[in-house]
Amino acid sequence: MKRSVFLLLLLVTIASCNSGSQISKDLDCNPETYKNLELVEDVDKKFKVKLPDHWKTNLYFDKNQTSIFSADTTKQLTNTYTIDITYIYNELKLDDTFIQKFKTSLTQNQLVEATSYELKFQGKESYYSRALGKRGRFSYQVCNLFIKVNSGNYIHAKAEVYGDSLVNERICNAISLIEKIKY
Repeated sequence: MKRSVFLLLLLVTIASCNSGSQISKDLDCNPETYKNLELVEDVDKKFKVKLPDHWKTNLYFDKNQTSIFSADTTKQLTNTYTIDITYIYNELKLDDTFIQKFKTSLTQNQLVEATSYELKFQGKESYYSRALGKRGRFSYQVCNLFIKVNSGNYIHAKAEVYGDSLVNERICNAISLIEKIKY
């Protein structure tokens, strides 16, 4: 009996240490622990995400989408990152046509894809891409995550990082917040 309880506790401990998405595991993330997170809900009440309460957050909506854009404006752009999460009222087919169109868009924006793969994100069919390039005089990295919410809607979550300092750490921090999406 004691052995069974011990094994159960061990499994629960291991599972809690490995929480997070495949993306954060692949990046070997150890994200910042944020204090004072607030739950931000989009205008159309399609999704929510926990974000630091001191960040500047903008909400947007129109007939095609509803979004939350947020960033820590107390820091220099090269020391922080931006997060843009958009719920799009349109079907998403994660097929070769979509992937090729997306990769063409990256090339047109002078970005080089470093990583991409299909995955299950919160149990939903998804596609992740990380691309590199330049924006103005800064090195630039963008992570895109497309999450098929249902047959007629999807979420496009994007994190942008400018500069060369602590890039992986900032991407991991962004991913840890994106993992807090509830829809």
